[in-house]
Amino acid sequence: MSLYTQHIPNPGMPELVLLHGWGMSSDVWQPVLPQLASRYSLTLIDLPGLGRSARTASCHLAEIIDALLTAAPEQACWLGWSLGGQLAVECATQAPDRVKGIITVASSPCFVERDDWQCAMQEAVFAGFESALLENPKKTLSRFMMLQTQGAEAGRENLKFLRALQPNLEHAALSETLQLLRLDSRGQLAGLQQPIMQIFGERDQLIPQSAAQACAELTGRFVQLYSGAGHLPFLSHPEMFCSDLQQFMESSVG
Repeated sequence: MSLYTQHIPNPGMPELVLLHGWGMSSDVWQPVLPQLASRYSLTLIDLPGLGRSARTASCHLAEIIDALLTAAPEQACWLGWSLGGQLAVECATQAPDRVKGIITVASSPCFVERDDWQCAMQEAVFAGFESALLENPKKTLSRFMMLQTQGAEAGRENLKFLRALQPNLEHAALSETLQLLRLDSRGQLAGLQQPIMQIFGERDQLIPQSAAQACAELTGRFVQLYSGAGHLPFLSHPEMFCSDLQQFMESSVG
């Protein structure tokens, strides 16, 4: 299937694929695009069923991974925020020769708690969110935006930005894609061979701080915890984010 894809070429510069999170579109990257576009050749993708992309036939993970790999350059680094980070890890596992490196932002390999993974959203809370989404999608999505910014530095400004995007969000499969947050990608994350940088927010209301340490243990690699950041570190701390991204790209990927 064809996904909404925006290419911002920068000849001779490293290829970077950007994947957004659930309930949003690639427009969420707008505030940092000028800085990223000056150093990288960008491919922004609206995830299947979200933003301006149509849904896949069944919204199954395998179909989504195939669609993302089809839309992406033959070789690139992948930057994924929240659900986009999980999907970047899945793409890297499925096609390791296509993904040169991964940057995940506010992304957990297992968003909903399990018996052996307590650093996640409680099952009852997530189930309540699923029910609320079916009853009132617009209100539930607005609440989700608030949770992403609550208590964080620049939270009010970031929430204003997200809500400005909301009228343009006509998702084809909002409820179906929510189920992707039940993925358990811990094994895939632990088995990655590519360089990876993982960024978390200290005040994230959706991904607890304990998840950062758990991810470090899974990968055996350093993670970044941004002081004062919520679920949107690239919006609340854009200069730090772009600097860390540049350092990772230059030192780990080349």
